[in-house]
Amino acid sequence: MTPEELELERLKSAAALDRAVDGARSDEAIRTPENVLGPALAVTPAGDEAKTPDLPVWSPPTPPDLRPVNESWQQGAAKPTRAIASLLDGSREKDREAQIRFNSDQVQLDNALVTWTAEHFAATHKHYDAVVGQMQKRMDEIDLRHRGLERELVRHVHEMARRIDVVLGEGEKGRVSHEAALRSLRERLRALEEKLR
Repeated sequence: MTPEELELERLKSAAALDRAVDGARSDEAIRTPENVLGPALAVTPAGDEAKTPDLPVWSPPTPPDLRPVNESWQQGAAKPTRAIASLLDGSREKDREAQIRFNSDQVQLDNALVTWTAEHFAATHKHYDAVVGQMQKRMDEIDLRHRGLERELVRHVHEMARRIDVVLGEGEKGRVSHEAALRSLRERLRALEEKLR
């Protein structure tokens, strides 16, 4: 290549760099973040806060009535009497009947207490199972919302990484443009120095 051709190529390159620098400085180079990065993503809420579920009503059975046993106990209270007098007035027979009535009432109370205890345990377990079931449903809803938020967070992190890459790329373009402008200025300065010699 002759020195004239080399100078011509150098001038062409300098002109191309000048156009690139002027283009970078023009209004077209001023870009909004939306033009570079695209529209900003809207944050979608995870959903309405689920209200705390109403707990089931605790309804234990009513305890058995103690009144019949207590009354029969009072009626059969023994009176201090002599043995012969008690035989003559029939008080032993009355005491025996009162004892039988009391024993009958006591057996009925015992059976009612056993039934009441079984029903109480059944009601307790039913209530507990209902509470645990509702709390499990609530925990499942919370887990579902957390998974949705996790997906949303991952999406935002990926979007942020993409935006950072775009911004770093734009910065690199600016750096290259500035280096080209500096090279062009150096070449012009060298050319001026040569002319001044």
